[in-house]
Amino acid sequence: MISEQTRKRLKNQSEILRTIRRKGATSRSFISSSCGIRKASVTNICRDLVDRGSLNEKTPGFYRSEIELSSEYWRSLAIFIGPGEIIATIVDHNGKVYEEWTQKMGNPKSPESIVSVIVALINKASKLKKSIVGIGISVPGIINAEKGICLSAVNLGRWHDFPLVEEITKRLPEGSPRIVIENDANAELMGNHWFGGYGETLENSLYISLGEGIGCAQLLEGNIVRGRRFAAGEIGCLPSGNEKRPCSCGKMDCLQTYCGELGIIQSVKSQNKEIAHHSIAQICQLAKNNLGIRQQLIEAYQPLVQQISTMIALTDPAQIVVGCPDPKMDSIIPEILSTGLKNLLSWTDKEGIPVLAGLNPIKSGILGAAVSVFKNAFQDEAHI
Repeated sequence: MISEQTRKRLKNQSEILRTIRRKGATSRSFISSSCGIRKASVTNICRDLVDRGSLNEKTPGFYRSEIELSSEYWRSLAIFIGPGEIIATIVDHNGKVYEEWTQKMGNPKSPESIVSVIVALINKASKLKKSIVGIGISVPGIINAEKGICLSAVNLGRWHDFPLVEEITKRLPEGSPRIVIENDANAELMGNHWFGGYGETLENSLYISLGEGIGCAQLLEGNIVRGRRFAAGEIGCLPSGNEKRPCSCGKMDCLQTYCGELGIIQSVKSQNKEIAHHSIAQICQLAKNNLGIRQQLIEAYQPLVQQISTMIALTDPAQIVVGCPDPKMDSIIPEILSTGLKNLLSWTDKEGIPVLAGLNPIKSGILGAAVSVFKNAFQDEAHI
């Protein structure tokens, strides 16, 4: 049980580190005024963080020197569990990747087999003897981040209540870096928020991840919306049609069976036999100059547009960010979604709600896993 004084110091430390992260190299006086923290408190906390090596002085020893986060200190091992492989990278607070390893996943994708792969990747990374502040894992499922439990992961073989962090931790040497887990869509949104180039404009935003399934996440005043049961944004298995399309969750006609990658291809292919072997990226390329295919894409994505419009009506986000698995989709999918939303949401202004192309979901998921580590470490007693 930490004292009230320590709790306050943790809160101030977190605010100071987040401000330096957003601003870059800056002065103590700016931190004090922007955070509303007494100058003496800022000076003491920053002095301790400099001594620990987590902050650098631009001019060492000079009292008024600007300070910045240390790229040597603020590094994370970020792990992304994808549909067919697991990727591990060492990433710093600027999003720079130093090392990367990839391991294919076998079948079945049991919790035990995936834990074994993750442990092997962590051990491989540890051989580099590089200091990291923690390990972040992006998980495609409903997770309780605080307890480190994967509550459900239908695309990983229907996991249920699996203590992922505990099972990994007990296979690692004592004193290994702390592990945090994050839902994949949440991680992707955080990756875009920190590193996507949109900055603080994403403080109130809705994120849609397109791939084999459909992911969704939301930032409200800069905080991830998780929900009472940690299932906020789980739209992929909402009922969305009547064609009896089977879903990996065991039900029929879920949203991802229509607007996931295979679902879109199936819908367009049913009207264009000549593109039977095209990928979704190739279909998007064709749609740029073929109004017929473009219209078919608009119709195919209509179930997703309807689900997004409901969320917009409930939360009124400032913008929507779409993560597409291929850059060939970036110029057309946001436009298709934007057009569909304008038609449904007559109460918005003439421009409608901006729909922006985000980072590739794998890249943003990796970066977001690192963000989850840094955000936890910013307010961690161990880093005081």
